[in-house]
Amino acid sequence: MPDETILVSEYHLIWEALNHYEKYLENMSLSVSSEDEALKYDEKLQDLMNTKKTIQYGALNSYGLKLEDEGS
Repeated sequence: MPDETILVSEYHLIWEALNHYEKYLENMSLSVSSEDEALKYDEKLQDLMNTKKTIQYGALNSYGLKLEDEGS
């Protein structure tokens, strides 16, 4: 069985990276000039939100680890 400490650290690292990517996508969505481009970023944001929910669920059920969005 893998070392749980390492897995928890990896969950935190992935979570931080996803939060940074989310901010990037939000900024890009707001800064593009066309609605089509903004829609592309908005779709990526929706996919990212679903991914984050899946990771939250896995971390909580596997390790009792509660991952929260920044500002929560």
